[in-house]
Amino acid sequence: MKCCYCQQSVLSGEPITVSGVGPAHKSCFEKSLIEQRVFRDLNLRSLPVEELRELFDMVKMELNVRDAQHKQVDVWDEVTLFG
Repeated sequence: MKCCYCQQSVLSGEPITVSGVGPAHKSCFEKSLIEQRVFRDLNLRSLPVEELRELFDMVKMELNVRDAQHKQVDVWDEVTLFG
């Protein structure tokens, strides 16, 4: 069996089966995803620039919210520390 991406034997590396594609090396599949700019089912190359900017802004907002939540200190934690 040959890798769908590099055409070498899949037995020479870490073999996986890519749904809808066939057998592949895990590293070849990951390299292909990076080159295609696909995250899960979202193909970033297919997005118009306006939508890509909107997605970028949404990701930044989500990261900021999560970072802010992570940095919040619970008032009761302070009471037990100093109480």
